[in-house]
Amino acid sequence: MEIGVNILGLEALFDGKIRPVLDFAARADRAGIDLICTGDHLGFNAEAHAQRVAEHNFLFPLDHPWYEPISPLSSIAAVTERARLGVSVLIATVRPAALLAKQVATLDSLSEGRAVMGFGVGWQEAEYTATNMPFDARFGRMEEAVAACRELWTNAPATFKGRDFAFENYHSLPLPIQNRVPVLFGFGPSRRNFDRIARVADGWTVNPTDLGTFTDSVALLRNTFEAHQRDPESARVQVSAVAERSTRQRVRRPLGNRRQDPGLVRPRRVRRRFSTCRIRLRCRRTTRTTRLDNQHQGGMTWTGHCRISSTSRQFVRWF
Repeated sequence: MEIGVNILGLEALFDGKIRPVLDFAARADRAGIDLICTGDHLGFNAEAHAQRVAEHNFLFPLDHPWYEPISPLSSIAAVTERARLGVSVLIATVRPAALLAKQVATLDSLSEGRAVMGFGVGWQEAEYTATNMPFDARFGRMEEAVAACRELWTNAPATFKGRDFAFENYHSLPLPIQNRVPVLFGFGPSRRNFDRIARVADGWTVNPTDLGTFTDSVALLRNTFEAHQRDPESARVQVSAVAERSTRQRVRRPLGNRRQDPGLVRPRRVRRRFSTCRIRLRCRRTTRTTRLDNQHQGGMTWTGHCRISSTSRQFVRWF
């Protein structure tokens, strides 16, 4: 299992300043975090935003600043050495394929091969209207966009002809450092969507996850990979875990006489002071999580994400 941290909104802990976010990322990288990612929205229609808040408990207010995600990740690339960098998820279909390929290739080059991208189609038509991109048929267009990106990431010159994107004898440099940039799709679990993943992508990113059907969904994803003559164990799964405040009373023991809590498993201890807040990542051992680990370890990549906001300054518990 790999552990990641989502830095979306983290600047709220530092009076809106971005430099402390870079310091946080650098310390998280040194502490052993496997993935640092952020989110993406170009903007909002006020009515659509209000509806999203009411119907889906959308956490971010209308005046929350959404930085273009590749830009801060490129800055983080300069102050980190090992953690992978990505977006969960980037709304790929409001960007032309040539621009999308250039952004990702640049991040992968600056980070020396550490980009891993979650792509989605979003939920808000206003973002498509503002960018003069069609809202209809966006799922199929994202599949085509990734196929076009694969061509641009592999060849110079590159040639591609599709329904929505086409180019011929086109040079787009730099090429990514990685031979194949990992791309995960943020789709709902269905055979049709998993077919799209198996054709052009490398895995599934889910946020939030429905743990009641999660095991069956992962099995379907693997079966779909196998049906497309791809190794089912190569399918990546990235899960966003919900952070919650710990209500458990902390018992302080003298140093040197602290026993391991039998109800907690700590595959990686990260306990550092990050600027104004102290964060401790830990995993609870429960029947549910143990079952998932036992059934789906193999080639799967498990990534938990902790969203850190101004209301979550206390210890964070992972499911």
